[in-house]
Amino acid sequence: MSKFSLATSLKSVPDEPREVDPAALREFAAGAKDHRAAQEPFPWEKYDPQELPKNQVTVRLNDHDLAILRYLATRDDISQQKVLKRIVLPELKKRAQQIESGEAEA
Repeated sequence: MSKFSLATSLKSVPDEPREVDPAALREFAAGAKDHRAAQEPFPWEKYDPQELPKNQVTVRLNDHDLAILRYLATRDDISQQKVLKRIVLPELKKRAQQIESGEAEA
C-alpha cells in the first residue's frame, strides 16, 4: 500500500473528458503571455548589450559540423568564435524580439 494519499476524493473527478473551446483556450493563453510581460522585465533587459564579453559557453559539435565551422572560418579568414558570433547572436536577438512581441510560439 502506498504511503501517499490524494487530498481530494476521486468522486470529484469527471468520468468523461470535458470539451475545450479552442477560441477560449487561445484567449487564455494570450492573456497569460500579457500577464507575464506585465509582471517583470525579461532577464536580458538588466544588462548592457554594449558591455564587453566576459562569459563563455561550450558548443558541442560532431565532426561534420566542426568541419563546416572550420571551413567558414578559413574561408573568411576569421576565428571560429567570430563565425559563431556573427551567425548565432543575430538569431538569438531575433528570437528574443519575437518573444517580447508575443509572436513566438512556445
